[in-house]
Amino acid sequence: MNSIKLPPYVKRLSIRSKMVLTFLSVSIASVLLLAFFSHYYYSRAIKKDFFNISNEATNRLNYFLDYYFKEFQRSSSSLIESDKVQDWLDDRDGARADVEDIERELRRYVALNFPEIQNMFLVSRSKDVVSIRQSYVANNDYSSEPWFGQPLMAKRSMIPTHLADYPGSMGEGVLSIVLPIFSVESTGLIGNLVIDINLTEIHQAFSRSKLGETGDFFILSDFDTIVYHANHQWNGLSRSQTDLKELSLPENEGATIQRFQGTDYLIAPVVSASTHWKIVAMVPYVEMAGELRLATNSLLAILGFIAIFILIAVPMLSARFVKPIVTLKNLMRRVAGGDLSIRAELVPGQDEFQQLNHSFNIMVSRLEDLFESNIALSVKEVQSQLHQKEALIKALQNQINPHLLYNSLGIIKSMAYFEQMPMIEQMAGNLADVYRYTARYSGLETTLKEEITHLRKYLEIIHIRFPSEFTSRIYVNDKFMSCSVVKLILQPILENAVKYAIEPMEGKGTIIVTAYDEKDDLILEITDTGPGIDSEKLQDIEERLQLISANYVDSIDHSESLGITNVHTRLVLRYGPGYGIRLNSFEGRGTVVSIRVPFRPDASIKSVQVDDAELRKIDS
Repeated sequence: MNSIKLPPYVKRLSIRSKMVLTFLSVSIASVLLLAFFSHYYYSRAIKKDFFNISNEATNRLNYFLDYYFKEFQRSSSSLIESDKVQDWLDDRDGARADVEDIERELRRYVALNFPEIQNMFLVSRSKDVVSIRQSYVANNDYSSEPWFGQPLMAKRSMIPTHLADYPGSMGEGVLSIVLPIFSVESTGLIGNLVIDINLTEIHQAFSRSKLGETGDFFILSDFDTIVYHANHQWNGLSRSQTDLKELSLPENEGATIQRFQGTDYLIAPVVSASTHWKIVAMVPYVEMAGELRLATNSLLAILGFIAIFILIAVPMLSARFVKPIVTLKNLMRRVAGGDLSIRAELVPGQDEFQQLNHSFNIMVSRLEDLFESNIALSVKEVQSQLHQKEALIKALQNQINPHLLYNSLGIIKSMAYFEQMPMIEQMAGNLADVYRYTARYSGLETTLKEEITHLRKYLEIIHIRFPSEFTSRIYVNDKFMSCSVVKLILQPILENAVKYAIEPMEGKGTIIVTAYDEKDDLILEITDTGPGIDSEKLQDIEERLQLISANYVDSIDHSESLGITNVHTRLVLRYGPGYGIRLNSFEGRGTVVSIRVPFRPDASIKSVQVDDAELRKIDS
């Protein structure tokens, strides 16, 4: 189980400081958690109460609007059923020309009913229009009005607040009520009565329905345009053109808390059943959350009291528990400095501190007894391991370092020269060079260049043996030639490839030697085109190599010390378990032997090698 990771500054604190910090953190977390849940449930209650209050007020406003608009329809019934209006709309007996009488009828209706009417329009089926200011203006073009391009309405409809653009309107925002006119004779739809009203009466009704001290209502059309707002400059504009675009109105009815112009507001929209407009109530959150503020202040006061109590009481209470630990810490510091003669004071008692002191005394006594003997044994063990490792490396090295016959091969080479047998002369010379190279005891490592040179001589012998079918390639970049490697790691692997891949195929095959670097390592690969290694034997070899990597000293099988096992063991002993040999074999296609060594260019290694000429002198 992983231990909890503490910040560095916490680790440097004393136990007393950590206890104070822990108690303070737990207390603050508890109070904050209580404050969070209190705030959450208070907020839910406030939103619910606000929605109920705003819903009640909104329903009253809805009722007012519905009644207000119905009054226009009811009061205008006598007007639209009058003979002059009916005759003009049906154009009976040339009544279409008598516009002044229609205009007077419209002005009389305004004077007797609603002073907030901005203008009235009688619209016929042919889009002829008569207004209450028909005779006062020269231009009676109403094509820019939103109701003009619409077909005749068979039901009462509302056109949200828009900026009027006809003579005498002065660009004010008006709300249009479109009422249908039916023929008293045929009952067919013959026209519409359009009433443009200003928002004076609506403003007064909404002003009387304030929420809190600064709360307010506004109306949005189903096209998200502002029908009414206390800021009259926004009336008739799209909500996206005003600051109200900051609000996100929920689709379903319900209260939300939103940030608007730097203040948190409670927002509750309600859809009108008659107009399908949204009446949105909004009030600052602080005006509805008086009890929440009181609860928050109380929690803060409690938190302050708890913090003061902890800062005063906990240090005093913790001193009794911390003192024995501090004393034991000082004793441990002296033990760490090498003083094993000290002992902790034992006081009668069974608490954990006394048991800890008793255990400390026992530990120091045992340390004092084992200290010298442990050091001596450790030194002996290290020396033994070093000697064992060095002896094992030399023993493995000697298995493939035969120091015989190469002098005799020199004599054979001389005789072949005098007998004019160049092939025997070349083969004897190469074989003598190979043995001479293996006989060098001047060091455990050599350069890759010398390994490659030695390998080429060995390959020349194989080419003499199989002159026509056998091919070999060596592709090693010059930048790798100075890399230092353990001596004799390529030739034993190549010898295995000849024995198990080339000889069974009577010399028909290819051996390729390549090298490449991988991060900080050098990879040497010897590839053959032989029959490959069967899976069972390959698994056995891989298990043997893994066993050597895991515990090379106790796991070396000396009967298998030549070849792959020998090279792998020497590499592991020299460089560590991360290095050595890996096999990849493909039955019927060949085998790839990969040798991983550290990439350490070392040009100075040549200086420790013995020259061939010097070896010849020694041999002679």
